Amino acid sequence: MATVATATTAASSIGGGSGSQQRTSSAAAINTNTMMVTESQLRIDVLSQSLHRISSTTTDLTAITDGLTRRARHLDSLTSPASEASAMLTQSAGNLNSTVSLMKDARERFDTVRDCEPAIRRLIVGARDDIAAAAEAAAAAGGGG
Repeated sequence: MATVATATTAASSIGGGSGSQQRTSSAAAINTNTMMVTESQLRIDVLSQSLHRISSTTTDLTAITDGLTRRARHLDSLTSPASEASAMLTQSAGNLNSTVSLMKDARERFDTVRDCEPAIRRLIVGARDDIAAAAEAAAAAGGGG
């Protein structure tokens, strides 16, 4: 836009004409240039303020992000041991369940032995009686013959 105003000023001065017309044209061109400079300066100021806001916002957000990163690391440092402890507790619970199962199995076997104990005692007594009878028979056969 400034180029257009300068071209207008140059054309009016080259074109000749009366001096008052040239001065009026020159004054209008200067006013147009001043308005363009002022408008451009306003745009530059607005852009500068926006850039400053973006910069300060970026700085603030960087600080917030750093804080969140620190908090996330702290939370991770708290949850990692808890996760490990939870895994160990889960494994311990599995081991305890396995041990309980083995103990129930052993108890059932002992109960089975107790249930069979009278029969086993009769077998033992019967076997001893048979051994004693066989020994008496062997002694009688060996002494008599």
